[in-house]
Order: sequence, then structure tokens, then C-alpha cells
Amino acid sequence: MNKIFKYWKISAGMLLALIVSAVFLNDFKNPPTASLIGARESVYAHSLVIILDDAHGENVAGKGSPDGRHREWQWSKFWVTELGRHLNDIGFTVEYTAPEDKEPGLLNRVVRMNKIKGPAFVLSLHNNAAGMGDKWKDARGYSMWTTKGVTRSDECATIIFRNMSSVLYDIPFRQDLTDGDPDYESNFTVLMSKHPSVLIEFMFQDNETDLELLENKALCNTLLEIIDISLIQIERYLIKNQKP
Repeated sequence: MNKIFKYWKISAGMLLALIVSAVFLNDFKNPPTASLIGARESVYAHSLVIILDDAHGENVAGKGSPDGRHREWQWSKFWVTELGRHLNDIGFTVEYTAPEDKEPGLLNRVVRMNKIKGPAFVLSLHNNAAGMGDKWKDARGYSMWTTKGVTRSDECATIIFRNMSSVLYDIPFRQDLTDGDPDYESNFTVLMSKHPSVLIEFMFQDNETDLELLENKALCNTLLEIIDISLIQIERYLIKNQKP
């Protein structure tokens, strides 16, 4: 237990320093064409729309811990909503694919995504599972997922992964380096819109140690802070590398 929570003994100043260091190391060497500053130097604005996709709906069977105390849809809905507030506070326009509690259907989520004018980026926040939710399993850690092939989403996933692994440095992570980047690839429906998209599988809900981490509000709030910074970097990358 002491190992699980030792992160929160780090001072807020050290955590902020790590995040800021990650920002400057990753993507703040972009030329002025990628700047967020408008023609008037007093104007600071975000042009990337953030599309937040929470996990499943309350009517989707399973998707929880073996002891029944954790439901993925509730965790994801709560923290996606909190993330949206963070992003609104720093000036991003935020859209949601499933504001209702019941599952609207995966294809309907994609239809909603495609109605949103770009530039936009889709972030889907889930919990992983190694089984069917009826038994505790050994698998642990977080991972990033994008569609198959080389796309701009790969770099977006790498930005998030790099920041998470540098700040949450002794929480287990999972990666697939066969194509030279850390994300896994699968054509999940919610990743198939016209916008660059990343799905985060954050910890295993059927692992007892990971479940304790999912229930730790300090860790989940830290995750949101990392995503905030990552999305600013992703905006710079996507604006600089827009498709014609």
C-alpha cells in the first residue's frame, strides 16, 4: 500500500516542475506558425476542439470490477466531465460524444464526432480489463490506442504516453513498440471518425492493486493535469501538421 500512494508525498511544486519539464522537452520548439498567440499579442486562444468520449453507458453489461464496487461508465463519466471543466477553464471548446447516461451506440458516437468541424481531436477515456469482470486478474497498467497504420494520431498518443510515463514514473504501463511508437493499434469504432483520436485504457479494473489506484482521487486528478498539458502540445502539433 505504501508503494501505491508514495507519489502523493511529492510536493505540488515538484509535480508541477515535472509537468512543465515534459512540456518544454516535447513540443515547445515549434516555429511561430504553430503559436497560440493571435495577430494581436494580447490575444491567447485555442483553435483545436476537444471531443471527449466517455466509456460505454450504464446499460452496457459487465464493464466493472469483480466485487461490483467499480463501474467503468461511472468512473469515466465523472472524470471526463471533470476534464471538460479543466479544458473549458483554460479556453478550449469541448464537445461530448455521449452526454447521456445510457449508451447511444458506438456508430452514433462517430456520427456525432463527424458533425464537429475541425480542427478537432478525440480523446476516449476507459479502464482496461483482462477478463469478463467475474474474477481478479494479474494484468496491470495503462496504455494508449490508435487506429491501424501510420497517422497523426500516433504522435498524439506518443505525446500523452511520454508525459504520463515521466510524471507517473513507477505506475506500470503497457506499450507496443513494433512500429516504433508506444501505442497499440486497433480499429475500435470510437477511433474511426475523421478526426485524430486516442483511446486511453487507464489501469485494469479487474486487478485489485490497479482498482485501488482508480479509486485514488489524487492520482485521477493528476491524470487530468497531465492530459491538460498534453492537449496543449497536441494542439500545437496538429495545427502545425494540418491536412490540406
